Amino acid sequence: MAMCVLELKDISGVKEGMLNNAYIPQHVSLKVEEGEVLGIAGLVGAGRTELVRMIFGEMPIGSGEIFVQGEKVQIKSSRDAIKLGMAWVTEDRKQEGLILEDTLVRNLSLPTVHKHRKAGIIDDNFLTKMSEEYIQKLKVKTTGGLQKAKNLSGGNQQKIVLGKWLSTNPKILILDEPTRGIDVGTKAAIYQLIMQMKEEGKSILLISEELQELIGMSDRIVLLRDGAVSGEFLRNEGLTEAKLIQKMI
Repeated sequence: MAMCVLELKDISGVKEGMLNNAYIPQHVSLKVEEGEVLGIAGLVGAGRTELVRMIFGEMPIGSGEIFVQGEKVQIKSSRDAIKLGMAWVTEDRKQEGLILEDTLVRNLSLPTVHKHRKAGIIDDNFLTKMSEEYIQKLKVKTTGGLQKAKNLSGGNQQKIVLGKWLSTNPKILILDEPTRGIDVGTKAAIYQLIMQMKEEGKSILLISEELQELIGMSDRIVLLRDGAVSGEFLRNEGLTEAKLIQKMI
């Protein structure tokens, strides 16, 4: 029997209604098992991104409980989430995922730089080697680690965001629109990476407006509507894009 890695029990935001044209999630319960891809579906404004912001400590939780590997946890900031083995690839890579004016080495080492200090001095050699490893692993098209993130294509920027979080070796990976605005070749590479992480036993929460992507990659799909769970579907139940759209509206 697979282990439940992440569980939300009756999670609600601090208030009801809408915030910035999106519903604040209310009374959401769900589970993600080890080695499972759980898709989160819903129309724009249904509260999908708001839900993962709450999980990752970027939006306050008013009530409910979160369990990680069976233990009740308190997540009040992204630092808490990272300590618990979570990683979050945001939907807006330029504003939230990268420091565009900085180098690839600096961007790739952002979540782990604090671990590589000796007497208060950052071990630049280690960070450079680690960055080169992820640049090669993810086949980033670049002139090197000292290139600025702003000078990469959208697809290669997304690879750097993924590499940044993979360097933390997360147990739970939240992917919010991971293939938005990138080319077909990079999409295929990211799909392959998701399947590889799944095989390694990582638990993945996937948000995507592309329903075929969601259906193709997810083991289960939870549907959000107006900030609440309104359905759950298994991929092997013959779920189609048309059926999902019908449920969404």
